This record gives sequence, structure tokens and C-alpha cells, in this order.
Amino acid sequence: MSFVGAISSGFKNYVNFKGKASRAQYWYWVLFTLLLALVLGTIEGVIWPTAATTGDPVTDIQSLSTDFTPLTTISSLVLFLPNLSILARRLHDAGFSAKWLFLIIVPAAYSIFATIGAIVLINDYPSGQEFSPELLISLVFLIVPILALAAIVFIIFLVLVLKTSKSFYDGNKYVEPEPLDSLDEGTTA
Repeated sequence: MSFVGAISSGFKNYVNFKGKASRAQYWYWVLFTLLLALVLGTIEGVIWPTAATTGDPVTDIQSLSTDFTPLTTISSLVLFLPNLSILARRLHDAGFSAKWLFLIIVPAAYSIFATIGAIVLINDYPSGQEFSPELLISLVFLIVPILALAAIVFIIFLVLVLKTSKSFYDGNKYVEPEPLDSLDEGTTA
């Protein structure tokens, strides 16, 4: 499958969680989303530059959390379902259930918990003062598990999507059997 074909297939199968996606189709889609993020991030950096740091860590962190990046935010929302659907189809092609997608919930749920905790800790801290070691340690203990969980989930999905395709006849119950005519193309009667 070509790069353009993979992109058009990704948008045609926007919410199709059934069927299969080859490794080439999946990785071309990943390349497309990375290139799109690079282009949109560059455009946003030129149009809406980030605010200069003030030297006050509390103010700097609070201003970072309020910076709005409309292009990447909109593209992330638009590509959320196609990303999940092509991952589900790739998992099917490799012979795995799409139920593996629920593994994404673990770091996402913890991220929400940690973000709320970090916001509470930072907002309760008096402005203009340097962070105390206790606050920094608390923030580290909130953030490090997110990174560890995300890395573990990333490695699991990387291993799963790098698996070779399995046909119906190899025991893959997530794909349809191919017609027998296509299997006998190389033989003569």
C-alpha cells in the first residue's frame, strides 16, 4: 500500500474497528500523523509564540497550562478515532483482539488523577515563593508513574503492531478467510 493510499484508507475507515490493516498501512498512517503534528506545531509556533518565562516557577507553570494550541488540539481530536480504529485493525491483522486498546485507559486515568493533584498542589502554593523540596518531591511522585505507565503501554503496543500478519488459515479469528481462487493463483490445472 502506498503512503497516499494508507491516508485515504485511514479516513475512509474513520470508525471501522473491524477488518484488518497491514503493517505498511499502519506505519504510513503513523508517519502521516507525525508529519501533520510537526507541520501544525511549526505553524503554531510561528503564529502563536509561547510566552516568555518570568523566572517565577509557579507563574511559568500556570501560564504553560493556559497556552492554547488550536491547530494541534483540533487535529488531535479529529484524528483520535481514526488512530484507534487503524490500531484496532492492525491488531486484528496480527491476530490479536482489539480489547488490547483498553490498556490505554490505565495511563490516561492516572494522568487525570495526577493532573488534578498537581494543579491542587501548585494552586495552593503561595505565588512568588520558590518551590519547597516537599512540593517538588510530591510533583515528581505524581508525574513519574505517568511516564512509566505510558512507556510500558507504548512498548506493549509496539510489540503487538510489529508482529507479522496472520491469515485466517494461520489461526487468526479476526480476519475473514480469503477465497480459495486467490490461494491457487500460482498453480496450473
